[in-house]
Amino acid sequence: MKAVHESQRSAQCRPACRSCWWQRVAALIAAFAVVVAVTPALAQPVEIAYNTFLDPANANDPRAAAQTKVLAEFERLNPTIKVRVVVDPPGSNGARTLRTRADSPDVIRATNFQMPEYVATGSLMQLDELVARDKIDPNDWLVPLGKTMVRGHIYGLQQDYRIPILIYRKHLLNDAKVEPPHTWADVCVTGAKLTKANVAGFAIPIGTTGGIGGAQAFGEFHLSTLVSAPDGKYFADDNRTIAFSKDAFIRGAQVIKDQFVKCKSTPMASLQYGYNEVHDGLRADTVAMATFGLYRYRSIQAQGAGEDLAWAPAPGFTPDDPQAVYGFQLTINNFSKQKEAAWQFVKFMASPAAQAIAAQGGEVVARASAYNDPYFASPQGRDQRAWAELIKVRGRQVNYSIIQSTFHQIVADAFQRMVLRNTTPEEAYQEVVTKYNEAIAKTP
Repeated sequence: MKAVHESQRSAQCRPACRSCWWQRVAALIAAFAVVVAVTPALAQPVEIAYNTFLDPANANDPRAAAQTKVLAEFERLNPTIKVRVVVDPPGSNGARTLRTRADSPDVIRATNFQMPEYVATGSLMQLDELVARDKIDPNDWLVPLGKTMVRGHIYGLQQDYRIPILIYRKHLLNDAKVEPPHTWADVCVTGAKLTKANVAGFAIPIGTTGGIGGAQAFGEFHLSTLVSAPDGKYFADDNRTIAFSKDAFIRGAQVIKDQFVKCKSTPMASLQYGYNEVHDGLRADTVAMATFGLYRYRSIQAQGAGEDLAWAPAPGFTPDDPQAVYGFQLTINNFSKQKEAAWQFVKFMASPAAQAIAAQGGEVVARASAYNDPYFASPQGRDQRAWAELIKVRGRQVNYSIIQSTFHQIVADAFQRMVLRNTTPEEAYQEVVTKYNEAIAKTP
């Protein structure tokens, strides 16, 4: 009888037990659903494409080697995100991506003077909310983030800053018994003493080789500083209207023409020089000095110049003239399918820890707190710290045009004609203004 009662009790409990079991399963499923819902999409492996001019396979470029180290550290810390590097030396792939609104590459490295054009495409993601969300200090930069905005918004995080510096070969100046020039008047005298049959005393690149188009090297190292020198005006806030004055342009054009025609400090061959020609000349001892990019200093040393290479602040109308500064920003493609992963990458690449690694390639990194790293106590690091201070003291942000590359091409044509045909700076000004206004009128 006892067995019957036990059997009956067991039979009565089975439905309840089955019900309990299903309840537990349902609870587990619900809990799992919650976990899945709150776990970021990044829990699933993703790949992002990073558009940059630095080629990981280029063993001769210290910047590329430093980039490889930074990317490896990012992937170590973020094992679900893989980075594919898209090598784009002239920047044409990045520009084409944004103009056509393609969804890849996800992250594009862009210069400050490219930013107005890129923002105008509508293909860059605004980062203001992400910067606020992740509590990124807008003042922990050599130049605060607020000064790098385009049309009132943050579209990129600054990776580095660049200011023109005078780079020269010590033994050539020593042999000529001259000192590095401080002003354009000094360049006229010193450059003439250094110029020989196979040596350019002071190279001024007005050629169109290298860069993203036009005489970019000339615009970067000379024009943007020369014409904005009196008041900091280059282009207006609308990134379309010329803001520099006629007088400022003529003064700048005259000092450039003088180096070719009057002073003989710069050979005519320099009219065809671009980035690579000046770089190779400084490396091979056929250029005595040039106002050039600090970011190439380490490479020129490593490729042959060695300890004979030296630098000084770039000459100006006065020894303390402000210099136009720019750098590279990391931007996110607004049509990327991996925006959160792209943001994590951009945020890391612009972090003090990552920038301390990137600095080992010779860049003047943008984050102010990165300079607390012990690397900056080394001889090479001390140069970069000095360049960072130069940026703080003499650096000036200017507005650029949405057709900056076209402007550079127009300027190159006008300056080459002015020198070769011995026309006036006033004629060059009229040519530049007329052709630029025609070009911008055709731009939406």
